[in-house]
Amino acid sequence: MTAPDHLIDRIRTLLAIADGGSPYPEEQALARERAEKLMVRLAIDEAGVRMTREEAQTPTSRLFDFTAPYIKDQIILVCAIARVFSCRSVVHGGRRVTTVGFASDLTMVAALVETLLPTMRLEMDAYGGSQSRKKAFAWSFTSTVRTRLTEFYAGALREAEEEGTGSELVLLDRAQQVDLAYQEMFPNLRAARRRVLNSWEGWGEGAEAGHRADISLGRKVDQAGRRELGR
Repeated sequence: MTAPDHLIDRIRTLLAIADGGSPYPEEQALARERAEKLMVRLAIDEAGVRMTREEAQTPTSRLFDFTAPYIKDQIILVCAIARVFSCRSVVHGGRRVTTVGFASDLTMVAALVETLLPTMRLEMDAYGGSQSRKKAFAWSFTSTVRTRLTEFYAGALREAEEEGTGSELVLLDRAQQVDLAYQEMFPNLRAARRRVLNSWEGWGEGAEAGHRADISLGRKVDQAGRRELGR
């Protein structure tokens, strides 16, 4: 299934406005928001935009590798981002994560990870304090970012539903396919031990950092799409 040309053209026009095509900051911001919502919608409805038909219709996997410091906190953040986009994750050896999902959704996850991981690490360094305070900070940062992404994603889905695209059914089917692929790839998994906070000190500061974090998608995903479409 391929994306309608008029939607791709619309996204490119909106991004051009957002990237300086308008002299008015308010218009640029509105164009950016609308472009990002359309990109999310295409990831739900039109998985074949940036890939072959086979890749678009079959769940695949992507590996994320982490370096110190804050490895556990980074892993939790990546898994949370992936879950927003109906992807499933498994941790290997304490420092690697394999995420299973449709290629378009994994592209969105990777784009967000590229921005949000260094942001969280910088914010944690700036906050400082004990390990327990940093753990609470990171947990709150992740929780806030996950909530913001979920609200944004749900908003884009509602808009698509209002236009009669059947996105909710598509999303449900995709999630079920991902769950099945995940179980086939990793049939003998054990549940991970849950992390426990020893202190809530740092929670408020982590939430503030999560609200400051850039969760935008449009520009990075659009650039990746151009590379694929240009092949």
